[in-house]
Amino acid sequence: MKFLNKINWAITWGALETLKRSLKKRVEGENKSWLKNVPAKNISIFNRVDFISKQCHEKKVLHIGFSDYPYTVAKIKDKSLLHLQLKNTTDALMGLDNNENALQQYKQLTNDDSIVLGDIMENYPLAAINFKPAIILLSEVLEHLQDPYKAVDILYNSFVDGTKVLVTVPNYAALDNIAASVHKTETIHPHHCWHFSPFTLCRLFDDKRFYLEQLHFGMYYQPGKKINAVMNNYPYNGDCIMAIFLINKT
Repeated sequence: MKFLNKINWAITWGALETLKRSLKKRVEGENKSWLKNVPAKNISIFNRVDFISKQCHEKKVLHIGFSDYPYTVAKIKDKSLLHLQLKNTTDALMGLDNNENALQQYKQLTNDDSIVLGDIMENYPLAAINFKPAIILLSEVLEHLQDPYKAVDILYNSFVDGTKVLVTVPNYAALDNIAASVHKTETIHPHHCWHFSPFTLCRLFDDKRFYLEQLHFGMYYQPGKKINAVMNNYPYNGDCIMAIFLINKT
């Protein structure tokens, strides 16, 4: 199986190289004026879970949508729930979620009561604000919201200058999306309202209110899994976009 997987990745690499050459004219001439450079330096691709864990290491973290409902129970039992993994690396961790049933399930199975019920489309509970997080983890959340602009407004108005916001969202140019498109279909979670690009994500976290510290791409891998040579060569086709913004009120 591993050998066949390597062969498949080798074929994918060759296909991407061929596609890159064959489509070169589509990003030249008149079309070149539409190209936008990503407003970040040293862009790379990482295992999403490993990247989040490293950024949150020994930090005070408020984790939005931590329950991963409706998969809460299953992920607690198989120990794949990101929130549980972060408990082993953060200095302090609070979970915020708008699903009361999921909060009850989580608390019952873990005895962890550092959680709070709240809807980030309305306001942040006082307990979350008084927690004074160094990092707000907003991972795989924005794509579920009907109005992400409103959510970002509320976030900006709720927390102090310098608070970091670690965002991950699905990447519109992910390899799986390319694969689906050439097969005349689309790869998307049934509850998602949006796909994002680096440019549109930075539009959402505009530079008048936020400072972009880092922007990278990620793969939806389990902890410790390495990025292969194909994705290292084509980072912009990673599963997700990962960015760190600082709230700027000065």
